[in-house]
Amino acid sequence: MPEQGSAEWLAGRVGRITGSKGGDLFFDFKQESDWDKILAKWFDDTPQHFDQLAKNRMAWGSKHEDTAVDVIVESLPGARFFECPQILINDVYAVSPDGALVILDENGQHKEHLNIEIKCPGRYSKNGQEKSPEEMKQYLQKDWKFPKQYYMTQIHQEMVGQKCKETLFVAWTPKMTRMWRIPFNPSYWNLCLEVFENFRLKNIPFEVMYSKVDLLKRRSWGVANVPVWKDIYHDSCI
Repeated sequence: MPEQGSAEWLAGRVGRITGSKGGDLFFDFKQESDWDKILAKWFDDTPQHFDQLAKNRMAWGSKHEDTAVDVIVESLPGARFFECPQILINDVYAVSPDGALVILDENGQHKEHLNIEIKCPGRYSKNGQEKSPEEMKQYLQKDWKFPKQYYMTQIHQEMVGQKCKETLFVAWTPKMTRMWRIPFNPSYWNLCLEVFENFRLKNIPFEVMYSKVDLLKRRSWGVANVPVWKDIYHDSCI
C-alpha cells in the first residue's frame, strides 16, 4: 500500500470516510449549512488548507511518533511494533492507523494484537508559543486525565480495519508518556456507522441528524472514560 502522505495515499482517501473525518462532526456541525460543507471536505479531492499553527502541530506530531514508539516498545515486554498501511475497509471507509502492536509471551508466542493511536499534545499554546518539556508534562497530567472523546470514532474505525479488539492510546511528551487501553465497543461502533451513513446519505432531516450527532458525542464521553493504564517518565530529545 502507498506511503502515508503520498499522492497514491491521498487518492485512496478520496470518496471514502477515513478515520479522522468523523471528528469533524464534533466541531464543525453546528447548523444546517455545515452539512454540505463537511460532505465536500470528506468527499471532494480539493486540498485542505491549514494555518501555520496547525501545520506546526502536525509537524511536531509527525516528528515524534517514532519517539513515542520507542517509549512504547521499551516499556512493554514482548512488544513488537509494526507500521500500518492504508487499509481500505470497503468502498466507503478507509483508515490509516499509526501502527499495530503485537505482544509476545515469554515463550515468543502471540499473546495480543492491539491497534496503536499516538498523540503528541501540548507543544504549542493557543497563541502559538512553544512550551518547554516540563510544561508539556504538566499539561498532559492536567488536561489528559482521559483520552479525548473525539478520537473514539477514529480508533473504533481503525480497530475494524485491523480486525482487533483493543487500542493502546498513547499521549507522548518529552518527559512523560501516558497510555490507556480502550476496548472495542460493538454497540458504540454500530452507532458510529448509523450516524456516518445518515450523514453521508442525507436521508434524515437536519434536526434528527443534529440530535444523533449529539448522542454520538455523549456516547463518546462514556467510551473514553477509562482509567490510565500506564504512566512512563523519561527524557526524550526534542
